[in-house]
Amino acid sequence: MKKFILTLLMGAILGSAAYSTTLADASVDVGFSASNFTTDRGLAVREDSLGYSLDLTAPLAGGDLSIGLGLYDTDGDSEDTDFSIAYSKGIDVFGQKFDATASFAGFDSVFGDREEIAIGLAYKISLIDASASVWHDLDNEWYGVELGASTSVATPINDLIVVPFIAVNLVDEYTAIEAGLKASYPISDQLSASAKLSYNNNDFEGSSFEVEDEWIIGAGIGYKF
Repeated sequence: MKKFILTLLMGAILGSAAYSTTLADASVDVGFSASNFTTDRGLAVREDSLGYSLDLTAPLAGGDLSIGLGLYDTDGDSEDTDFSIAYSKGIDVFGQKFDATASFAGFDSVFGDREEIAIGLAYKISLIDASASVWHDLDNEWYGVELGASTSVATPINDLIVVPFIAVNLVDEYTAIEAGLKASYPISDQLSASAKLSYNNNDFEGSSFEVEDEWIIGAGIGYKF
């Protein structure tokens, strides 16, 4: 079923990309990244990978619909595929403005394939960007909550932004934490560079998804059409 879904997604993305580039409000992004380790929801996904991504974002009913596809070459000479479909929209709750997101995503991994659905809210509190998501892993029947916080810090280098962040996942089966720094720099109006350094750990002992005191170092380049 996943391969069938991915085939449909690839066709939809490539077909829509050619059309959406003529729409002023739509965007197509391609990217290349490298990382020594990758996690999602605090779980191990892959080691020593090179990634290639394609993302389409288009306005829909007052919000944004995003479709993404990632291909990854890993140290073991295997190829993994990720996909995501997400819809985000600003909403008002008791006079407060939130960004709401609903998503469906899947991950191929030597540690174990996963598919999940999630809903989340993001809210800006002074200088802090706070977020909370509730997610359900369809393959393992896990239910979890992810809480996150970050802030953007200007640097002496023009347009270089550094973002300290922390994310905590609370699940019956495990607890996970990621904390670190992200950085982004616009090389031009269309080309940008990014980097990430973070500490990761979970207490999922005996599981293939276990992450123990792992430091992640990654970097990437993105191009927006």
